[in-house]
Amino acid sequence: MKHIIDIDTWERRDNYGFFRTFLNSWYSVTTEIDCTEASAAAKQSGHSFFLYYLYAVLRSANEVDELRYRTDKNGQVVFHDRVDIISPIAVPGKTFYTVRIPYHEDFKHFYAEAYALITNIPEDGDPYNAERVLMQQGDYDVVHLSAVPKMYFTSTTYTVAEAGNGCSHPLMTTGKVVSRGERLVFPLSIYVNHAFVDGSHLASFFEKIEKHLKEISHGQVVF
Repeated sequence: MKHIIDIDTWERRDNYGFFRTFLNSWYSVTTEIDCTEASAAAKQSGHSFFLYYLYAVLRSANEVDELRYRTDKNGQVVFHDRVDIISPIAVPGKTFYTVRIPYHEDFKHFYAEAYALITNIPEDGDPYNAERVLMQQGDYDVVHLSAVPKMYFTSTTYTVAEAGNGCSHPLMTTGKVVSRGERLVFPLSIYVNHAFVDGSHLASFFEKIEKHLKEISHGQVVF
């Protein structure tokens, strides 16, 4: 469900009023996510490691309120009780196809639906259809994640649709898993609007991702 925010009584009124005047109020942060146990668990079970961390990212986004504020097509600040995730999926012989994957707190339910979606991509479909639907409805109740599993990076920049503006929803990129001593990590970059999201909120988001990855690995989330 979507809620229109009353700016006058909103706890981020001053933050929003300050940053909304900027030429671009969006910023990007890149960190490393510890995935040691999750990588091993996915490999041992034969499951998709990509869907392991996609679930952890999406669940964490649904647990950090600040990542679910948006500005709608009418210029109003809105809050979504729940967001889904859209992600470009590689298609053999082509480039990619963007898929919208619904959020389910139950990992088994999420995994089953997500796996069915990414393994049954229409051969003649529009690779940008999920994004075009969002543009038409003008309501971005999603976060976006692009995976680049063959490349490690330390920072990213993001494309924007309009000069001087950021985006309508958080954008993320994940990269190649690398070793850090006896641990495994992968880079995660996120692009957010400072009018809605502060550094402390991102710190909490990153911590939750690692927490949920470990829960999946240790069987605390029932598969």
